[in-house]
Amino acid sequence: MSAARRPIGAVPRPKPKPAREPLLANGRWRQLLSWKLNFSFSAGLGQKLVVLVSLIAIAVVLVAVSTVWRDWQLKTPISHVNITGDLHQLERNDLQTALERQVRGTFFTVNLAALQSTAKRYPWVADVSASRHWPNSVRINIREKQAVARWQPSGLVSGDGSVFRPRSATGVSDLPLLSGPRSQSQFVLQRYEKMAAVLARVGLRIEALALTDRMSWELTLNDGVKVLVDGQDTLAKLERFTVLYERQLAGEITSIARVDLRYRNGVAIGWRQAG
Repeated sequence: MSAARRPIGAVPRPKPKPAREPLLANGRWRQLLSWKLNFSFSAGLGQKLVVLVSLIAIAVVLVAVSTVWRDWQLKTPISHVNITGDLHQLERNDLQTALERQVRGTFFTVNLAALQSTAKRYPWVADVSASRHWPNSVRINIREKQAVARWQPSGLVSGDGSVFRPRSATGVSDLPLLSGPRSQSQFVLQRYEKMAAVLARVGLRIEALALTDRMSWELTLNDGVKVLVDGQDTLAKLERFTVLYERQLAGEITSIARVDLRYRNGVAIGWRQAG
């Protein structure tokens, strides 16, 4: 028998593919799921172990650093207190002893504020700063007050007009003597500076200046002459006195005991007693 002939132009039919066997049929999905679970569990356990080991390592390092830090502090106590500054009046030895008694702790724990407070209790100290210097010292830098006048009876006046009373002072006997209510010390100093500038034009110097209870001024000049002037138009009246001094009084100043400028349009002069 001859083979069946295929018509010309006919398309051959594709062979049907064999049907896939379902995963459920052979349990392969169970194997895959089991593998994934085992992998996830192993990866999670590994990450937890890494974190745990890292935390333990950090804790060990912190304990070691803390121990080293504590030992380092114990080995760096402050053993030197250095006082610096341009000092002429301050009792350096007394301050040194007080600061050494006050210093506590190590380079890292020393209380600098307490040392500053101790230094500021000394009358000659205007300003103070404290700093650490490796490995075992503290530097205390002092700015000393500058006395510009004396304050009756036993005080001194600094450049800002404040009154202070040190236990000792040298080279202040030639400073002008100011007096008045202590609360007015700054005002008294300011008026002294202005009055001194006016009188200096004719060669006169104020040795003492007092603010009286009536808020008038009593000046003692370098020749011992007392000058009284009230608080109203004070500088103008002193200007008028300098004109009179240049014209008439300069040659007789040693004979004058007192000049009263408290008049509106005149001056009263008191002469010294002969002999």
